[in-house]
Amino acid sequence: MWNNLLKLLKHPEEKQEITGDEAIATILVRAAKTDGVYTNSEKTLIEKLLITQMNVPKDKVSALQLTAEALEKEINDNVQLTRVIKKEIEYEDRKELIKQLWQIIMDDDMRTPEENKLMRVLTHLLGVSDVESAKARSKALSLVEKRTE
Repeated sequence: MWNNLLKLLKHPEEKQEITGDEAIATILVRAAKTDGVYTNSEKTLIEKLLITQMNVPKDKVSALQLTAEALEKEINDNVQLTRVIKKEIEYEDRKELIKQLWQIIMDDDMRTPEENKLMRVLTHLLGVSDVESAKARSKALSLVEKRTE
C-alpha cells in the first residue's frame, strides 16, 4: 500500500495544457449548453465559427469540436479557460469572441437567465467592457435575424 502511494507522489500525472483553439471552442460549446439544450443548429454554428473566424481547417474542425465537448464536461473553471484565451488572442479578437458567444446564445431565439449570467461572467473574465458586450450582442442579433429571414 505504501509503495503505491510513494509511486503516485513520485510520478504525479501531468495535466496537459490546453491550446487557445481548444479553450475558445470549449467556451463556445459551454455557451451552447448553458440553457440545457445543445442543438444541431448550435453545433453547426460552432463548426462554422471555428472554420470562418478561427481558420480551423475543415478536416480538423470535427476533432476540435469533439475535444471541446469533452473539455467542457471536464473543466468547470471559466477562469482557466479565459486565462488561456487572453494569452492567445488580442483584445479586438476577444470582442469578436463575445459576438460569437452571443450568436450561439441567441441561435435558438431564446435567452435564459443562465445564459445572461454566463455572458456577464465571460465578458468580465475576457476583459471586455459591458458596453462592448452590448455592441457585440446587437451585431450578433442582426446576424441571427438575417439568417432567419
